Amino acid sequence: MKNRDTSLKISPLATRRDFLKNSRDFLSHTGLLGSFPKGSTLGARKLGTSPRKVQQTTVLSPGKNSQVVHSVCLGCNARCGNRSLVKNGKLLHYSGNPFHPYNHHGMPTPYGTPVQETLGLASPVCGKALDGPNYVYNPYRLIKPLKRSGPRGSGKFRPIDWKEMITEIAEGGNIFAELGEEQEVDGLGHLQNDENIDQEAPELGPKRNGFIFMSGRMQSGRKEFIDRFVKGAMGSCNRIGHTDICGLGFRMGNLALSEKKEVELKADPWGAEYILVFGANIYEALQPGINTYGAAVAKRHAQGKVKFTVIDPRAQNSSTHATDWLAIKPGQDGALAQGIIRRMLERHSYDKAYLRAPNPKAAQRLGHGCYTNATHLVITEPGHAQDRKFLRMADMGGAAGKEEGAAYMVLNGDGSPLPFDTVPKALLDEECLLTLASGQRVKVKTSFRLMKEGVMAHSLAEYSQFCGISKAQIIKTADQFASHGKKAAVCQYHGAGNYPNGTYAAYAVAMLSCLVGSVELKGGYLSSGGAAASASQGIYDLKGFSGKLSPKGVKISRENADYQKSSEFRRKKMAGGTGYPAKRPWFSFTKGGLSVESLSGIDAKYPYSCKVLFTYFYNPLYSTPGGYRFKETLQGHDKVPLHVSIDTCINESNLYADYIIPDVTYAEGHYGWLTPHAPALKFTGIRSPCIQPLTGSTQDDRPFCLETFLIDLAEHMGLPGFGNEAILDTGGMAYPLHRAEDFYLRGFANIAHGAKVPPASGSEVEYVEANYPVARFKGILSPSQWRQTCYILARGGVFHTYPEVFSGDQFESGLRRIVLYNEELATTINSLSGDFFQGSLSYQPPRDAAGQVVAEQDSAYPFALITHKMNLHSQSRTTSHRYTMEIFPENYVVMHFLDAQDLEFKDLDMVRISSRSNTTGISGKVKTTSLIRRGCVSISAHYGHSQLGASALPVTGADTVFLGGKGIGNEEGLFGDPKRGTGINPNLVSRLDEHLGYTPLLDLTGGIPDFSTTRVTITRES
Repeated sequence: MKNRDTSLKISPLATRRDFLKNSRDFLSHTGLLGSFPKGSTLGARKLGTSPRKVQQTTVLSPGKNSQVVHSVCLGCNARCGNRSLVKNGKLLHYSGNPFHPYNHHGMPTPYGTPVQETLGLASPVCGKALDGPNYVYNPYRLIKPLKRSGPRGSGKFRPIDWKEMITEIAEGGNIFAELGEEQEVDGLGHLQNDENIDQEAPELGPKRNGFIFMSGRMQSGRKEFIDRFVKGAMGSCNRIGHTDICGLGFRMGNLALSEKKEVELKADPWGAEYILVFGANIYEALQPGINTYGAAVAKRHAQGKVKFTVIDPRAQNSSTHATDWLAIKPGQDGALAQGIIRRMLERHSYDKAYLRAPNPKAAQRLGHGCYTNATHLVITEPGHAQDRKFLRMADMGGAAGKEEGAAYMVLNGDGSPLPFDTVPKALLDEECLLTLASGQRVKVKTSFRLMKEGVMAHSLAEYSQFCGISKAQIIKTADQFASHGKKAAVCQYHGAGNYPNGTYAAYAVAMLSCLVGSVELKGGYLSSGGAAASASQGIYDLKGFSGKLSPKGVKISRENADYQKSSEFRRKKMAGGTGYPAKRPWFSFTKGGLSVESLSGIDAKYPYSCKVLFTYFYNPLYSTPGGYRFKETLQGHDKVPLHVSIDTCINESNLYADYIIPDVTYAEGHYGWLTPHAPALKFTGIRSPCIQPLTGSTQDDRPFCLETFLIDLAEHMGLPGFGNEAILDTGGMAYPLHRAEDFYLRGFANIAHGAKVPPASGSEVEYVEANYPVARFKGILSPSQWRQTCYILARGGVFHTYPEVFSGDQFESGLRRIVLYNEELATTINSLSGDFFQGSLSYQPPRDAAGQVVAEQDSAYPFALITHKMNLHSQSRTTSHRYTMEIFPENYVVMHFLDAQDLEFKDLDMVRISSRSNTTGISGKVKTTSLIRRGCVSISAHYGHSQLGASALPVTGADTVFLGGKGIGNEEGLFGDPKRGTGINPNLVSRLDEHLGYTPLLDLTGGIPDFSTTRVTITRES
């Protein structure tokens, strides 16, 4: 086996001092001032010599062995641009990409500027990016594939030959006989079978679905590549993301508001006058990142152009600038939002004219590109076949065709029912009896009336009690918000709805922007502008291929599947019951990416068993609230017969894997095409490597990584879509897919072609070919395609500025319809109770699967536990961020100083935190503050690792398996570094649901896991 030299002689800058002073001394380090292209207007004369104006960078100069690559960061999921400085093959530093709008408040360097003229421009990135080289050169990175050489969880692994590993994973057999294990393991090839996975439930799909691929951080590019293998080649429906533990809560509110058209909308930081910030840590952690969203808000706040109110149990850093900090009770954002809405309804401070516009043309006349269904009539006649559904023209008779018959009905000014698209202004807050074509009289209500009824079910005093915010403060906040009209909006994120019943909380928060009429208007509540061009289609077809399979059946998570159509439901009804409850919940109304429920499904073997599990960049035992519950799931062979992990390190979860495939970091790969988060912007960022892979390689010099693994596995198994003649162009020519670049470079060519960028100049082609590692594969493309692709590679993507995405004040890529009443949600049935979900706003406290209020059950536990993110940390990758760990070496149990006084705690006292589900508890140090709600404790979600280098492991040949070589291991095993395991992991005490097999608490509507409902007791550590 051929391996690259991966010793630590390529380690990054040696000290935190270097990390902090890079921006001060780069001029002398790089000789930049003498390196600007001749005639440049952006050289030293213009920039001056102040180190505060630029970050470390360089210009390519012959003989200096230095390169600069524009790409996209993966320090978190914010998708900012980065610009790497590489010298002698070593990544030294990241700065920002001056072409990328995320690095420059939406107004980057003009896209057509010659690249050589931009190399000296300042372009910021956050501390996570600045610490990126330490992530890349983490000595605990794997560089060779491993096979388990002891019981699962023992940490015993040994290196395995690449081809031998491919054969064993594909073919299975008695592959652990050397350990005395007698079980015959089904390889992936055994799942190439179209027989039903359950003969009594054909709707579940074929045996192919026994292959489950679960991912942590995954972005476009690799997502499409993985889908090509899992869905198109293997035919499994089970490619499961981790959206649920990464902000599904706020997304579900937007999903309901937009009828599943969009999941991300946020307040416009560049145009809003007033923002309600619900659970969004805008100065420390958000998507877009803190260099984008938080920086824009801070700048405009300093200019007096925007005010905002922070709603969070903990006073995040942005609270310094906030008009008010509302220290809300955890899990009660919906109560506050509905309290604000009640005040607006009582004062009529909503945009009545906008809400009365029943169709697109009517809204357009008022200056809106997006209309609401506020006036559309809903049948509210229990027992009627159309109960809970919109009244349509077909119900009234006289419809000439199917499309006409589907038209919604509204009430004209005189109270007569008419098709929604024939009325310029309809009645808003109404209910009445109407006679249908059948002659039956039914009650109907407007969507607005149904929303209003949900809100008015509780008084303002009750909402105040629920959320812990005074009635006077709710009134003040509501009046401030409404006073800014179309320039007011909400920014909600992880904290707003990531808990049981979070769907309705986030729906109420999203509704606020609807009521003031700011949706998809400049300064309002905006979705994303999306991609600049398609990567999957154009010159090359990266979606279709000969022999491609179409996945069938139900995912192991039951997401986007209807329980009422299942054999389980039919059998229970035939036995004389109602059909309810299902064994576990089904989620037909969700965004999906339900990783927690996937693990619960694997654990319960429901609705079928897992045969082969692949996990990619995923550490659920650490990162999932209550993830500790799944240790037994992964440890045993009965529920997970074969587990393959693709990752850069050994973590808390793949400690239980059978094979671990080493992967590259984003400096070496993770090729991708990254589109913007909400709000507003339109672009496609391009990620390509800046250095050669540090992992080992195959005999034909392809790096050990995700793509090489899937390609070789596919070719060994004879799967379609890989190997010779796998990719077609528009002329019918076929091309191979033997290495990652065969796929990704063609995706880049599609983007360049679709965006209609010009061919790069000769000097820019030379720049790319001299700086970019991917240039050595330029022969994959034709010369003309390569030259056009160089244009976007040189700039790190295709970018549009903030002003370009608007037509007047209307967002050009925005939604065209939003809803106060969601018919699909209203007709979705809770698969456990058999009850319908509510179709509009409804206050619901966090409950368990049996409908019991968790706070009432756990009243013996006096403190609410929440989590937060810090500005320099990035969850499970924190331990490899060396300088960050020096600056913030551990986390704390943050609590109000008065609570600490009551318990006679002082700063840094060791305490034990226990919950109903983990009575043994965990230990951490106290940190007192006044900047948290009394009765709450908060723990940052970045510490408390037992792996990722924190513990010694008996890995055979560790000195050749890990990047750190002899510095961190020897032939007998890995040396642990306890400093990488400092701090405390709050997920280890998260509440479990006793009614669902003691698996994590969930929102039964969308599958949202709980981050804010756990209650704990805190005692002094003896």
